Amino acid sequence: MNSKIIFMGTPQIAADVLQALLDHEANVVLVVCQPDRKAGRKGQLHECEVKQLAKKYAIPVFQPEKIRNDYQPILDADADLIITCAYGQIVPKAVLDAPKQGCVNLHGSILPEYRGAAPIQRAIFDGKTRSGMSLMRMEEGMDTGGVAAVEEVEILEEDNTTSLFAKMGQAAGKLVVENLEALLAGSAIFEEQNEAMATYAKKITKEEEQIDLSQTDRQILNQIRALSRTPGGYVMAGRKKLKLLDVRYQPGSTPGIGIFTAPSKKQFAMGGHEGLFLLDEVQPEGKAAMKSADFVNGKGRSLIGKKAGE
Repeated sequence: MNSKIIFMGTPQIAADVLQALLDHEANVVLVVCQPDRKAGRKGQLHECEVKQLAKKYAIPVFQPEKIRNDYQPILDADADLIITCAYGQIVPKAVLDAPKQGCVNLHGSILPEYRGAAPIQRAIFDGKTRSGMSLMRMEEGMDTGGVAAVEEVEILEEDNTTSLFAKMGQAAGKLVVENLEALLAGSAIFEEQNEAMATYAKKITKEEEQIDLSQTDRQILNQIRALSRTPGGYVMAGRKKLKLLDVRYQPGSTPGIGIFTAPSKKQFAMGGHEGLFLLDEVQPEGKAAMKSADFVNGKGRSLIGKKAGE
């Protein structure tokens, strides 16, 4: 496959797509991703998953701080097609116009539903049972371009954002490989979106990371799932944040909404309105994540009988 492709993406979901292209022996001549960022307690520079994969295959990597001002290497590559997935910056018109067959994006929803920054998280937040990956033409509007194909994905009860991102990455890789020949030939058909059906998936805010216990139990569970494992939804426990990373719901008896309890020696839990939230994995503020059994036999013991937020 001699046609030249530029791939733009940053996190693991994008790396899954890049891997699918490379497994398909696509000629990826340049990878564009976000600059290295400091991460972890020590603040060490972290290379994103897409960069790590590109280096493994000896593909040149371009990491502009602001692509709207710095994009000459993309023009110099003289590509036939640009494919993007979760890149993280708005791509300027000069870049959109550069490749012979244009730019396409893999967006994590069934467009025109959930345009915007957080479609995968919002689908779980809203309790959806299905979503999908859309292969769309990129234009200057926010996810407004025509759609060539969609790969649907089922959202299971046990899915959280982390597991759904993994499923979406696999779906996106399958979708782009199946349509690559048509994209490179310029024969792919892009159908216009129905603007009247458009909805928006705004970025998760810091305020939304705190679990709202005034919601129904189903809404609370959906909020926890949507924030797991990153950034991690939390409740206040003894004036410190307690992130709820892995939670199951058990309908039935409850000590009261937000009250911590230990239904067994190995299980820490929090009361809901009509049942229990079994906290299988938590992360106390300033500590590493830990399983329920370890927490309930340590710091968690002092929280039993107390209420979240007090």
